[in-house]
Amino acid sequence: MKTAAPIVALLILATMLNPVAASGSLGGSNYYHPYPTGIVPGDIVIGHNPLSSIVIPGYWTHTGIIAYYDYYANDWVVVEAWDDPSAVRLVYLSDFLRRYDTVAVLRVATTDYVRQNAVSFALQQLGKPYDWGWWTKQVYGDSYYCSELVWASYIAAGGPDIDANPGFSWKYLNGVAPQEVYDDGDTYVIYYHSA
Repeated sequence: MKTAAPIVALLILATMLNPVAASGSLGGSNYYHPYPTGIVPGDIVIGHNPLSSIVIPGYWTHTGIIAYYDYYANDWVVVEAWDDPSAVRLVYLSDFLRRYDTVAVLRVATTDYVRQNAVSFALQQLGKPYDWGWWTKQVYGDSYYCSELVWASYIAAGGPDIDANPGFSWKYLNGVAPQEVYDDGDTYVIYYHSA
C-alpha cells in the first residue's frame, strides 16, 4: 500500500495542473446561485432537479465531491459520476450549480487527512462507467453512480460511513441515495441556496 502513495500523489498533481480536465458549460438550465465560499477539498456538493426527483427517492437528486481549485479557470473542480460513456468525470462547480434549482455544500465531520484521501480515491475512479444498479452499493467497483462514488470515497478513506441508512430500507433498498448522504449525521450543511 505504501508504494501506491507516490503514484496517487502524481495522479493528483497531474490532474490539478491540467486546466482543461474539467468539462465546460453543459447547457441546460441556468439557475443562479451565489457562488459558495469557504469550500475545502472533500466537501460534497449536492443538487435537486425536479425532473430527476420523479425516479430518485428523496429530495436531493445528484451529488459530487469537490476535488481541488483550478486557478486557470478560477473555479473549483468536482468529481461526479454522470450517465455518459466516461461516467466518472470532472466538472466545474459553477457548471454543477447551474444544473439544479436547489444546491447545498456539505462538509463531512472528519479530518482534512480523511477528506484528502476521499478526494484521492474519487480521482482514481475517473473514466469508470456509470452504475445503473442504484439499489446496491460497493466501495471497490468497476462502475459508480453519483452518491455511490461519494460514499465509497469516504469509506475507502477510512470513514465515516455517510449513508444515513447503511442497511436495507424499503425506500433506498441496499443503495445509497443523495438524500441519505444529506441526512447522514456525519455530514452538515455549510452552504444552501434555492433559486
